[in-house]
Amino acid sequence: MVEIYRNLFIIICLSLLVWGVIRIDRIYQYPFFMGSIFTSFLLPQVFSLIANPSQVSTEALERVIFISCLCASACWIGYQFKPNKIWLKKLNIIIDDRKLFRAGIALMAEAWFFNFLLSRITIQLAANGNWTGPATIFIFFVQAGNIAFAIFLLQTLKRPNFINFTCTALSGWPILQDVLNGRRQPTMTFIIIIGLSLFLIYRKVPPRWLVISGLLAITIFIPLFGHLRANVWGLIFSGNWQEIQSETQRIFTIQQKGDVLELRNAALIIDIAARKGLYGFGAGWWDNIIFQFVPGQLVGFEFKRSIQFNTWPPYIEALSNFYGYTIPIGSTPTAIGDSFMEFGYFGCLAFVLIAYIFKNLWISAVYQKNVFSQILYIALVSPSMICLTHGVGTFLQQGIFQLIFIGLVGYYSKVKYNL
Repeated sequence: MVEIYRNLFIIICLSLLVWGVIRIDRIYQYPFFMGSIFTSFLLPQVFSLIANPSQVSTEALERVIFISCLCASACWIGYQFKPNKIWLKKLNIIIDDRKLFRAGIALMAEAWFFNFLLSRITIQLAANGNWTGPATIFIFFVQAGNIAFAIFLLQTLKRPNFINFTCTALSGWPILQDVLNGRRQPTMTFIIIIGLSLFLIYRKVPPRWLVISGLLAITIFIPLFGHLRANVWGLIFSGNWQEIQSETQRIFTIQQKGDVLELRNAALIIDIAARKGLYGFGAGWWDNIIFQFVPGQLVGFEFKRSIQFNTWPPYIEALSNFYGYTIPIGSTPTAIGDSFMEFGYFGCLAFVLIAYIFKNLWISAVYQKNVFSQILYIALVSPSMICLTHGVGTFLQQGIFQLIFIGLVGYYSKVKYNL
């Protein structure tokens, strides 16, 4: 059955990509860009895990690939439902461009301020490799700069002038620095903001050959970015293709060896959930939200722990007891793992819901040309892709952040009618 599920997963991934490439404007829609992440991030790991299952039993291997099929299919299924008229009406916020500009200035200033504070402290790391301490608060507010960059870029494309250009450059510079440092998520975010802005304003789409080439490049460069970080651009722009090929082959060999695989984390977590019935029914996602939005430095870490369900410790203990396995520092359970932790096989419905949200946002942003929806759509694409690699809980963390800040921007910037 492993080979059957593997082949089915390949077919589903390719179908999502073909769905987008057939009509090129679909490359900015949820099924396609999620298909690109499933193909570039998860599919190579499927092959690696089959070649080197280690602690993963045949039953657990079959289960994790089957659930991957369900989650990938859900990205398309949720997108097929008709948009909700009530949601579209709620999204139809008429924006005052002058107020929107002022809101963008406020977000940019806030992001630069917290970037400065972040540069003045030593980053503290928790045992699992995650940031802890004041840095978590500072980086929380730094993210607002991405929203400001999207606002100013849309304004610049509509009305190119010196002020808009300057604000776009100032708001985009911190993101560009992260790109130059070889960080994967900021790089994807930067590309997404530019590409979607050009499409929303001018309906510009890249040629089909470039999209296909980009898909192949992503498969190569995602692991390259992960291993080389800031050195990746020096290698790419060196023009030494023999060295690039050699480094790519080295990283590919490491990946195929499969010593550290997020999909292995997911397979073992899913196996524990199925064997012991350790389903969180959303408790783990709640813990993610509390971790992100309740600062222990301000309210006290004891209080913060008291309002969490702390669903991870039983899994960590079970991983050690059953398999002698510890999740490697810096790796994740993926959405395949954490969605099953919460709701079993029904966890894939999270992808159905996210797809349906994007369907409504797409209609509002593209066909109704609503500026609020355009900004929200751009802001949510990156978290939705991180959802697969890191988990649904991470999507909720980042998605709620975007909703809060863009909601405030929309509330301040909307046109007030005097009756």
